[in-house]
Amino acid sequence: MKQFRSAGRESPLDDLADDQVLTEHEAPLRHMLDRELAAVVKDAIQELPPLQREALILFEYEGLSLAEVAAVVDSDVGAVKARLHRARERLRNSLRPYLNSNREIVTLKEA
Repeated sequence: MKQFRSAGRESPLDDLADDQVLTEHEAPLRHMLDRELAAVVKDAIQELPPLQREALILFEYEGLSLAEVAAVVDSDVGAVKARLHRARERLRNSLRPYLNSNREIVTLKEA
């Protein structure tokens, strides 16, 4: 989407390649795979140490700023940043089989 914004226009769905649109038979499979991945991510998050899990959930899922997370957990912003970094590293390692070529977790927000 970023490339469309930088070009100054948005592309209608008709302009998308046919292989990017799910067929009627692929949609249920995609849904099942998304649910399976969400469960794997949820389990990986549950395996994090409590302080890392708390920081990650507040920042990534609750949408709090670093300062807000620090206030909630009664810590400083530097400690929150360190916890987030360690949590992301652990998740990256445990979810390595599910990473795409850009090294981003596919549909992390669905967990």
